Amino acid sequence: RRLVSMNHLVPAALPPEANPHREPFDIRRASEGDIDTAAPLFDAYRQFYGQPADPGGSATFLRERVGRGESEVLMALACPMRPVGFVQLYPSFSSIACGPLYILNDLFVHPD
Repeated sequence: RRLVSMNHLVPAALPPEANPHREPFDIRRASEGDIDTAAPLFDAYRQFYGQPADPGGSATFLRERVGRGESEVLMALACPMRPVGFVQLYPSFSSIACGPLYILNDLFVHPD
């Protein structure tokens, strides 16, 4: 499985309404060392869908998925390293293409 690198996405390439403050950001694959950074966003995502706040449970879930290679988490980080969004992708396979694919299951952008 291969992810396309999207490091150093330039906000100027986006329409002004997509990033009104022109704040630069990076998109990168989260490692196990990034879980404490990603977990608050994941917890906010779960709360958006009506789940109670559970920062510890959110961190544990992400740590297990990423640590076992069961999912890929891509984080959007505003400078300096402030998490503003994430996607979680789950690996699977396509019977039609006879090859691997990723299912985008979770997507969240912090409302601020």
